[in-house]
Amino acid sequence: MSYDAHGPFIVTYRVFATQTKSLLTCAFLAAALTIGLVGSPAFARTFDDDTVGDVTAAELPKSDVPDTEMAAGVLCASDGRLLWTRSPREKRAMASTTKIMTAIVVLENAKLDDVVKVSKEAASTSESAAEIQAGKRYTVETLLEALLVKSGNDAAVALAEHVGGSKTEFAAKMNDKAKELGLENTFYANPHGLDESSHYTCAEDLATVARYAMKLETFRRIVGLESVKIRPENGGSARTLENSNDLIGSFEGATGIKTGWTNDAGYCLVASAKRGEIELFAVVLGTETESVRFREAKKLLEWGFSNYRQEELTVTGARVAEVRVSDYLDVAVAAAVAETVTVPVFGLDGGIESRLTLVDSVRAPVSKGDQLGTLNFIQGGRLVAQVPVVAAEEVEAPGMLEKAWIWVVRGWRRMTGDIGLGGIPEVAIQ
Repeated sequence: MSYDAHGPFIVTYRVFATQTKSLLTCAFLAAALTIGLVGSPAFARTFDDDTVGDVTAAELPKSDVPDTEMAAGVLCASDGRLLWTRSPREKRAMASTTKIMTAIVVLENAKLDDVVKVSKEAASTSESAAEIQAGKRYTVETLLEALLVKSGNDAAVALAEHVGGSKTEFAAKMNDKAKELGLENTFYANPHGLDESSHYTCAEDLATVARYAMKLETFRRIVGLESVKIRPENGGSARTLENSNDLIGSFEGATGIKTGWTNDAGYCLVASAKRGEIELFAVVLGTETESVRFREAKKLLEWGFSNYRQEELTVTGARVAEVRVSDYLDVAVAAAVAETVTVPVFGLDGGIESRLTLVDSVRAPVSKGDQLGTLNFIQGGRLVAQVPVVAAEEVEAPGMLEKAWIWVVRGWRRMTGDIGLGGIPEVAIQ
């Protein structure tokens, strides 16, 4: 039997203190875990001037608006349709998202099998590096992999020197491309994205650059890689570089594209994902931590896939009306939809209405497939699809006897004012 010299009160107090400390520790850990997984409610937010489709967040129920933690951002479809925005045209530092344009200019001005000798200046570029070595030779393709997967600033300078002769001349090429793409709030001062006052972009411009870049086969291939091995052409060991974009390989449908961070820019991410026929692009700028940029990009993409999806509006051959054939008395030709129409539809824009426009009548002969009008699909004042409406069948021209009979019947109708045939057998030849 054990005995505590301090008495039963002290024993009871110690037990109580120990249990209380354990409960507080558990509560603290649970709270920390919750914040890590879900995000601090103090930072998750919506702003009234965020936009969803063509309206501001203030005009919608909060349940319809993404609750996000970032300084600026965009979610758009592959055709450029903006589904959500926050300060989309605000000029901001862009960090290594710069390298999207760097890769575009390289791909459009150099061959993948060109060999580049790395200069001392390139090899010594600060911050994120692929650790390419001065004097070593790499193909353009290898340096692009180091640029886009590892976000190597050294690779960016090596490529810029190869294509432009210098960083300054290469930046001029980047700005020429920016003008070509219509980027109104973007200017490039360097190929890597390290902070400079004259180096800036905006979320909407980044989305435009990203969509353009992902149309380039080599770019799309590289940014979708989880890792790459790079090896110099003139001897040396291979190095494995892991993709800095954590969404690749972990988020359903992730296809790319680029991370970034500097003091001025904060943590940034341009992310893309494709599910079925829908590909979406999320731009996340100015988060406070690395993990938040990935979390917020996933949140935007999931919200996008939930609200922007393919919808079949009509199918080939669906009959929508009849059009009078003017050569006959009471004959009409069936009008049918010419093709199946499946389009991406943003559910928060409201319902879809169809508007049919047809010719008043048509002259025989009518051939199957002759256009008789159009069927328009309208959502929220926006034309989402237009499909031809055509004749579903053939109608031959009447013969001489038929024409004579039709002439007689029409004369009788005019005299009697009878819309019918007044006892005269009706002729309807098709």
